[in-house]
Amino acid sequence: MSSLKLANLWRVISDVDLERIRASARTPFELLVVAEDASIGERVRAGLGAVPGGSVHPYVVVVDPDTVRQRPTTPLVVVLATGTAELSVRMKAVDEHCIRSHWPRLTLVVGSETPDAAARRVAEQARVAALDVMNAPRALLLAVIAQVEGDARLAIAAALPVFRQVVAEAIVDETAKANASFAVTTGLAETIPVLTAPLNLGDMIVLTKNQLIMGYKIALAAGRNDSPRSMMTEILGVIGGGFLFRQVARQLVGLIPVAGLVPKVAIAYAGTYAMGRGLTAWALGGAEVTAESLSRYTAEGLDQGRQLAQQLIGQVTSGVPSPARSWQRLRGWLPSRTSRPPTPKA
Repeated sequence: MSSLKLANLWRVISDVDLERIRASARTPFELLVVAEDASIGERVRAGLGAVPGGSVHPYVVVVDPDTVRQRPTTPLVVVLATGTAELSVRMKAVDEHCIRSHWPRLTLVVGSETPDAAARRVAEQARVAALDVMNAPRALLLAVIAQVEGDARLAIAAALPVFRQVVAEAIVDETAKANASFAVTTGLAETIPVLTAPLNLGDMIVLTKNQLIMGYKIALAAGRNDSPRSMMTEILGVIGGGFLFRQVARQLVGLIPVAGLVPKVAIAYAGTYAMGRGLTAWALGGAEVTAESLSRYTAEGLDQGRQLAQQLIGQVTSGVPSPARSWQRLRGWLPSRTSRPPTPKA
């Protein structure tokens, strides 16, 4: 347990390239809005690119359909903004150009939320229908983020504040599910008694490491740009070593072979979820991370974690040999306590 003391947590993440992640969050990009109606284009631009002070970030650009082919840059995402459910001939030509160029894109119907307007057409990656785009609807923000891979989402959130909440939620969700999946795979191995203790110690290190990186990415998505060490120090101060230790201690549930697997996976998910929710509230709103808030978040996460645990375990065990058979195979490679050296022949 001493290896996870607060003073040593930096070593847990020493092999992670924090500067690379930070650089990803500061990478310039272009969010291209294509619209025939200039007023619609400007409303979309203002809704997605609003920054404090009433201005619009220059990374969000509005263009006419006829100028898309001549643009010298490659957009991160293209938003085809239209006032009608069906794209015009000019807008369809832009859509086809995006397909040929492998540009992620989505269709945004402005001024209508009817089922017909929201129904995705053939070959469309995503479609959103919204009445008001000045206050960017959550469905639009999620659709944009869904077209972006990896840490490029950090760049969008860092530059464009309206995306910060949905990006932080995505980071928390992915990390919590990753930790739950890790707990499943190691938990199955732990049904072999001789491997139980060392794999639980490994769980502690890996889960804690993932949680710390999650907090770092949430801080970057919130627009922070301090040095990695400075941000990590602050994150550790916010969440406190006590919470980390409580979560680590709960991993001991996994020491109970088989019967402890579902609780262990649920705890891996819930602990990560709770920490992520607390860090999101701190990074985006300055809220203090308290024992009460973490307990509330943990309760929420446990319900979700139990459901996910049952789903993951079912998927994995359907193709995994039973623990008894695995243990029997392993015993064949271990020395027998009752075995004796062969008696020399006379």
